[in-house]
Amino acid sequence: MNLRKHWKKILLTTTAFFWAGCHYEDDAQPLYGVYCPPEGCKNQEIESSSSEASAPSSSSVVESSSSETLESSSSESTSSSSGEVTCAPGDSLVSYYPPSYSADIAKMNAEERAKRTGFNKVDSIHNELLTPPQCLADLRQQLNDFVALYGAPVNFPKDSVCSDGTTRPTKEYQEYLQMKEEWEANKPALDAECQKIYDEKLEVIQQKIKKCLSNSDTTKKIACEIEAMCPVYGTNSTCSNNYNCEDGAECWDSTNKTVRCTDGNGNEVTYTEEEFKAKYYGKRNY
Repeated sequence: MNLRKHWKKILLTTTAFFWAGCHYEDDAQPLYGVYCPPEGCKNQEIESSSSEASAPSSSSVVESSSSETLESSSSESTSSSSGEVTCAPGDSLVSYYPPSYSADIAKMNAEERAKRTGFNKVDSIHNELLTPPQCLADLRQQLNDFVALYGAPVNFPKDSVCSDGTTRPTKEYQEYLQMKEEWEANKPALDAECQKIYDEKLEVIQQKIKKCLSNSDTTKKIACEIEAMCPVYGTNSTCSNNYNCEDGAECWDSTNKTVRCTDGNGNEVTYTEEEFKAKYYGKRNY
């Protein structure tokens, strides 16, 4: 009987040790709540509360991030402001006349040059004829009506001197160089076109002269070679002209607006300026 009791106690003790040996800490985790170790949960709750209190809140993180962004932005702004480069116009200036770089003006000038050549031609014929026709005088007046071009040159600084010690070309100067480069590239073709305009305009003028003279008295005055004589030099210098005329007369300017001549027969004749111009004319080469 006593032996059975001892065996029973031995079995109970062995069973208790067996169950104690099968306990795992991971298996002891509860489904809900906080796991407490055998020593209790009191200290762990305090540590957890303290840890949560020391963790930064989301609002403090946002505030910190915002503060850092503002400081960084302010720092960059200050750096940008302090590093700004300022420039001022330099002393070197560029000056040019805009019509000199205009294709339309170049073409108009070609016509004006033809008119000038035509005017000189008409003027020469007018002076050669004893009785210049009215049509020639009218044409002479038309061709003497030249177009005057007005305008001021454009001036601008060539470069700018900057606070960082550099010298930079101005925007106006860069645009001028580009315009000039394009002008030079197109100039050969433009020159050829202007020459064609000049030739065509002059041909029209010559046809008008020819038509005018075909129905007019073209008896010419007597031509004279002119030699200017200026024996006295200075601010009050006076000059006189000597004329060697095709009819053999030799003439020279005299006082009182008269011209004295010795004709081919040795006779002396005195003409007023108007009388002399009505009979003789000085040669002009055009």
